[in-house]
Amino acid sequence: MNRRILLFVVVLTVALSAWSQLLWRVSGNGLEKPSFLMGTHHFAPADFIDSVSGLNDAIGSCDAVYGEIHRDSMMNIQAQQRVAMAMVAPADSTLDKVLTPEQYAVVKRVVDGYLAPAGITLASLNMLKPAGVSIQLQSLQALKFFKDFDHNKQIDRSVQIRGEQAGKTLGGFETVDEQVAILFGTPIADQAEGLVDVCEHDADFERVSIELAEAYVREDLDFMLRQIVTPDAGLAPTDAELELLLWGRNRRWVEKLKALMPQQSVLVCVGAGHLPGEKGLIALLRDAGYVVEPVSK
Repeated sequence: MNRRILLFVVVLTVALSAWSQLLWRVSGNGLEKPSFLMGTHHFAPADFIDSVSGLNDAIGSCDAVYGEIHRDSMMNIQAQQRVAMAMVAPADSTLDKVLTPEQYAVVKRVVDGYLAPAGITLASLNMLKPAGVSIQLQSLQALKFFKDFDHNKQIDRSVQIRGEQAGKTLGGFETVDEQVAILFGTPIADQAEGLVDVCEHDADFERVSIELAEAYVREDLDFMLRQIVTPDAGLAPTDAELELLLWGRNRRWVEKLKALMPQQSVLVCVGAGHLPGEKGLIALLRDAGYVVEPVSK
């Protein structure tokens, strides 16, 4: 897994005003009621949703709230066990076996720097797949901006909870197994290469993670998209990586929305990186004949 792919996990996200909005209305094309798109950041505090103008009205007017995954899907023991098992490397592919001594030293320096204060060292993570360690590092970098993050109060889950309290149906576009395959299903060798790259460029990744968090707070989707996909940002993923994490998922979600929206008004809450760009949800829905416009601030 290339190092650049992991920023999607953080975003899984005022130069140009075209995308300066988190909440969008979807109408037209025969819909009796509008649906809505909201971009989230998986590490932003739950109370940030109160600053998104029009969100409460959207929740009140919709029939269902959909996230990338159903609110309760990750809360049961069986799902947590599946994720935990997916993060464990085969016995012949633990970190000390897939990294050279030189690479291991680089990773150890960075990992121990982040986690040693909590009593965790790279040796204690040796059984994890490299992607599991990389995601942990990226999370810690984002939390340098969102210092008060509470795992139990993520935006995505909080919007679904608010929808449930308002009597709305809840749903998700993906299953636990589908998300596990995306995050941990790539070849171990690619994951190892990505982990080393993340650690070798730790300062750059920390800077970009913070910049993405800042851009989310100011609702600057255009900046977030450029940071993710453009070479100038130093992150330019391959076409295959973009297809795996963004474009392919966007197409599948739009097909589901095209079936859902004529039946019920849906508030869609997914990572902000899924919204902008020529292959983002906004453009794909427009291409399908819908009117997609920002909800006025």
